[in-house]
Amino acid sequence: MSWDALTSSVRRLAQSETKHSSKASILGSILVLAVISGVLVAAVLVPSTAIVASTANDLSGDITELPLKLDDSPNPQTTRLYASDGSLIAYFYKENRQDVPLKDINASMRRAIISIEDNRFYEHGALDLKGTLRALVNNASEGQTQGGSSITQQLVKLTLLQQAQTKEQRQAATARSTARKIRELKLAITYEQDHTKDEILERYLNIAYFGDGAYGISAAAYHYFSVSPEKLTTLQSATLAGLVKNPVEFDPRVYPERALQRRNTVIAVQAAQGKMTTAESQKLQAKPLGLKITTFPNGCVTSMASFSCDYVRRYLLADETLGATVAERQSALENGGLTIKSNIDIKMQKALNKAVKGAADPKDKALAAMALVEPGTGKVRGVAQSHPMG
Repeated sequence: MSWDALTSSVRRLAQSETKHSSKASILGSILVLAVISGVLVAAVLVPSTAIVASTANDLSGDITELPLKLDDSPNPQTTRLYASDGSLIAYFYKENRQDVPLKDINASMRRAIISIEDNRFYEHGALDLKGTLRALVNNASEGQTQGGSSITQQLVKLTLLQQAQTKEQRQAATARSTARKIRELKLAITYEQDHTKDEILERYLNIAYFGDGAYGISAAAYHYFSVSPEKLTTLQSATLAGLVKNPVEFDPRVYPERALQRRNTVIAVQAAQGKMTTAESQKLQAKPLGLKITTFPNGCVTSMASFSCDYVRRYLLADETLGATVAERQSALENGGLTIKSNIDIKMQKALNKAVKGAADPKDKALAAMALVEPGTGKVRGVAQSHPMG
C-alpha cells in the first residue's frame, strides 16, 4: 500500500472517531490500523524508518494476552516529623509528594495541563485517535517524533515506571517498542472504564514529575512558588504545566529562559483554543517567571534537631508495627506519608545545642553530647552533640 493510500485511510479513521469511544471500538481501530500498516501504533513515537513490520494476528494476540487492570496503588507520600509543639523537624521521602484532591487544585492548573497535553481530554476515550494519527502521519511524512498520547496513556506510563522495581522493569516501562505502546493502550482503555475523567486527571496531576525533586502538583506548587495548588495563578499554572513534557530541559532554576518560553507557549496555546483572549495572552507573556523557591530537605542532617530526629528515626526503624523487616519499615517511613508527633521539645533542644557548642568546638576531636529525659515519664525531650551530623 502506498503512503498516500495509508495516510488517507488513517485520516478516514480519525474522522470517524466518536465521542467517548467504547473499549471495543478503540481496540477495533487499533487492529484495523495494524492490518493497514503492520505496526502503526509504534510509529507514534518512532520515526517511519525504524518501524519493524508485524502482522495483525501478532498484535491481536498480544492485546488479548496482556493484563486488563492497572495497579493504581497509592502514590509514595512524604512523611513529616513534628516536635511536641507541632513545629516541623524533618521530612522523609523517596519522592517528595503530597497528594491533593482535584477540587483543591486551582482551575487554572487543570485548564493549563489539559490545553498543552491533551486538549480533547474530556471528549475522547482512553485513546485520542485523532491526536495519535496526526502524530503518526507527521512522524512518517516529516521525519519527526511527535507524541500523541492522551493524559490517560501518560498516566499509565507514569504508573508503570513508578512501580518498576528493577532495571529491567524500568527499561520495559520506557522502551520505544510496539509491545509497550500496545500494553499501555490496553491498560488505558480498561482504566477509563473504571474511573471518571476527573479521577484520571487528579491522579495524573499527583503522579506527574515537575522536576527538581517535586513529584505531584502540590510539591511543585510549594517548591517553585511557595503556594498551595489551590492558590496557583494562571501564570504559575502555565509554568508548571510546561514542565511535565521535559522537567529537566525546562527546569526554571537551571534554564529560566527555556522555562519562560515554554510557559509562554502554554499561554499562547490556551489563547489559540479560545480559553483566553489574545490581549490577555500577550499581557501574561510579558511578565517574568516570578519563582519563589521553597526547599524540602530530606532526612535529619540539616534539621536544627538533627540528633533528636535521628533518635526518632532509629526508634521507628526498630518498631515492628511499621513492618516485619527493616526494609519494610524504611519503606513505610519514606513512602507512607506518615505524620509523626514526637516528644522533642524545641526550646529544650535549642538549649542543648547551645550547651554542647559551648562545651566543645565542633572541629575538636573531643566530643560533647547531651540528652534530656523527662523524669517520671522517660520521654526523650532532646539529644545533641558538638560534632555536626554527617
